[in-house]
Amino acid sequence: MSDSDLIVDDKLLVKTAKSLKKIQYEFEHTEEHQDDLKGVWGSGQIAGAMDDFADNWDYHRKQLLESIKTVGELAEGCHQAFKDLDQKLAKATQPSHGNGGGK
Repeated sequence: MSDSDLIVDDKLLVKTAKSLKKIQYEFEHTEEHQDDLKGVWGSGQIAGAMDDFADNWDYHRKQLLESIKTVGELAEGCHQAFKDLDQKLAKATQPSHGNGGGK
């Protein structure tokens, strides 16, 4: 095997895409819990600080969610591209049938 050979871990790409979908789902549904916690913090400065934190987290969570979606789509696309290429290479290496055998 030369240094230019490319090895792709097909199972890892599939596992990565699935894991990112799970993370994406969790990030999409975390805001459902923010309202549930507002009464727990009490009043005053702690409640205000936690509300600020939740708002800040909400902003950054949305940015992270977009990145997670993008990386997940890239993993899925990479998997499909290598799968398609593997099929084309397998087809190209198969011997030709029907090359005018005299019938």
